[in-house]
Amino acid sequence: MKVAIIGEKSRAIAWEKHLRKLSSIKEVVISTELFSDPEIPAVILINESEENLRVLNDAIRLGMHTFLISRLPSDQKLLESVYHAAAEAGTAVQFSHWPSITPSTQWIRQQVPKPDLIQIKKEVRPVNYSVDIGDFDHHWTDEVAFIVKWMGGNAHRIEAKPVLVEGVPLGLHITIRFEDASVASLQFSAFGTGDMHQRIFSDRKLMVDCNVATQHVRVHRVNEQKRITVQEKKFDPADTAEWALQQFFKSIQMKKETVFSPYDALLTARIIDKVRSHMAKW
Repeated sequence: MKVAIIGEKSRAIAWEKHLRKLSSIKEVVISTELFSDPEIPAVILINESEENLRVLNDAIRLGMHTFLISRLPSDQKLLESVYHAAAEAGTAVQFSHWPSITPSTQWIRQQVPKPDLIQIKKEVRPVNYSVDIGDFDHHWTDEVAFIVKWMGGNAHRIEAKPVLVEGVPLGLHITIRFEDASVASLQFSAFGTGDMHQRIFSDRKLMVDCNVATQHVRVHRVNEQKRITVQEKKFDPADTAEWALQQFFKSIQMKKETVFSPYDALLTARIIDKVRSHMAKW
């Protein structure tokens, strides 16, 4: 397969190295601008600009399967357009939502397909004792997307309360209750004393504890003697990009949904809008 990488040159070259490892890729073309070529069925679009969904729509109209590498967009109206355009064109579209794509996440989902409870705790250290609103939003929306991808968009009740000091957001607490009685919660602090990121998943059979920063996973089970057994597993974060590309091209070949699709992004945007409406009350 011939593939184009569209984006800033140094980042494009880094992604080309990952593509070259895939046996199905025969040729890679790098460009800073989107272009039409009937011999190129797929494109890796590296675009962090506010126009990235419009560029993504252009790629879909050209009939290109597209992997968008950027922070997860949350513009509901534009995502609806992308969703319908991709469905009409029959093109595969994948978003680079890394929390959902990492191999550790995929492995944990095999252990706990439908958790009763997801608990996420995240703290980041501030830079120069200030809070960047874009980074603040990125941290919590990424975790909400992670929850929605896993639990679905059938939220029954959403509670969201920011930690505000003189109008400056220093943290956020979110609880999402779903129609099947499962619950997901996020405690985020943008003014932690250190960097900490932990996700816990549980059902009636086991509990999984994931240190996101180190990709170290522990699975807790109860044996016949009612004692706790612990299984530990370590994942390499460096494998994520190559695995994501493999899944993207597999979805094209098998005509299956991508690991984080326009539908996933649209469901997430709807939940994010509801969270923001709750935050606006405070």
